[in-house]
Amino acid sequence: MGVQNILSSFSSFLYEIRFIILFYVIGDWASTVFALPFGEEYNSVPAMILENYGIYHLLLIKVGFIFLLFYLAPVIKVSKYRWAFTKHIIESVGILVTINNLMVIFNGNSLIQAIGLV
Repeated sequence: MGVQNILSSFSSFLYEIRFIILFYVIGDWASTVFALPFGEEYNSVPAMILENYGIYHLLLIKVGFIFLLFYLAPVIKVSKYRWAFTKHIIESVGILVTINNLMVIFNGNSLIQAIGLV
């Protein structure tokens, strides 16, 4: 019974964070795969992971982040506003990095370069 309850809980959790999975995990990772031949990774942590371990380890770390979020969700969900804020921040970061990578692919410049941060 306990395992079934955890699986059901995890399934509903995955539905609840579907936009995080779409943008932060899949969107960022897939667009990074396609953008790397056109430029370089400016974020030092993913750059180190990519250089030392490869692109699939970056995906593995993103999946690990989902499990960490599942583990921490009961603490965050104590306040529904905190949970909504956390989800929206992660989704927003996912959207921004996906847009950044897509700009590298289609425009040759990233969003960060267009703003003038790099």
